[in-house]
Amino acid sequence: MIKVSKYILFQAFGWGAFALFNIYVAYILQELTLKIFIFNLLFSGLGFLLSHLYRNFLRTHKWIYFKTEKLIQYVMLVTILLSALYNMCYYLLKIIIDIKTQEEYLGNFISAYVLFSLWNLFYFTWQYIEKNKRIQIETLKMESSLKDLEIKTIRSNLQPHFIFNSLNSIRALIDENPELARDAITKISNILRNTITSQEATDTLEKEVALVEDYLALEKIRFEERIHFIKNIDPLTLQLQVPTMMLQTLIENAVKHGISNLQQGGNILLNATLRNDQYLAIDIINDTGVVKKTSNEFSLGFGLSSSKQRLKLLYNDKAKLSLHFENNKAIVNIIIPLTSSYKPLKTSVYD
Repeated sequence: MIKVSKYILFQAFGWGAFALFNIYVAYILQELTLKIFIFNLLFSGLGFLLSHLYRNFLRTHKWIYFKTEKLIQYVMLVTILLSALYNMCYYLLKIIIDIKTQEEYLGNFISAYVLFSLWNLFYFTWQYIEKNKRIQIETLKMESSLKDLEIKTIRSNLQPHFIFNSLNSIRALIDENPELARDAITKISNILRNTITSQEATDTLEKEVALVEDYLALEKIRFEERIHFIKNIDPLTLQLQVPTMMLQTLIENAVKHGISNLQQGGNILLNATLRNDQYLAIDIINDTGVVKKTSNEFSLGFGLSSSKQRLKLLYNDKAKLSLHFENNKAIVNIIIPLTSSYKPLKTSVYD
């Protein structure tokens, strides 16, 4: 199927309407003959051809990018030339077809000038609209690319110390407990694979919780029974999207700034629920029994600041992350808006 551009369609419609208008006027004035009919069709066709050549000239020399004052001056000058040329074609065509009528040279020139001025008005209005659309699309693409770059930069800085600590713990296990060492290698491989190969900014909550469990299993090699992990996940939230590795980052933050500093260790609680079928609400509770409060939440590490940055990049101001202290517990609250495609599902309880 042949695809016709919008420009050609508008050209055909505009000049066709011009021809029909002139034919209709001749009919009303009872001057319509076969020669007049053919003349108006050919005259409109010449208008189509001249305006098309003019349009190619504009595109070749990129007049659309001229400053407004310069553009207006150039367009007025070229419109005068086009009107004069169109008038010449008008008289030559009348001679060729042998049509004799009383002429008003100035009136014909003004009519041609108005005609091409209207063409310029429609053409440049359309071009400016299209230009602004292209600029908006390019801006959105650049903003999207910038967001992706920022997210990847943040992710690339996540937890290098955790990797080194885990490798050291595994190395110590190789002689003492080879089976546990092999299991630990599998878990750290899962984490590294997710970090290195995943190109998506978000993943399902189910996969992110599994990543947290792999991480905590590795940390238990170092801290043994000092870490207790309790999760309460609403099954309706399992397939919802969350930023990749954000939960693992925040859980590591809880381990680093809470449990690792205390001989008795503590509990880490992870809760996830739906809120009004509009938001995913996640709570990460660091329950050690002893919390050192601080007025600056960012002093608690890179984990909180990077997570806030990623939420801002992905959801603008629709997502929230906050930290507060209550009954010797540090509680991180995360609110993430659901996508428009979300539909409540009935699933089994997450074990």
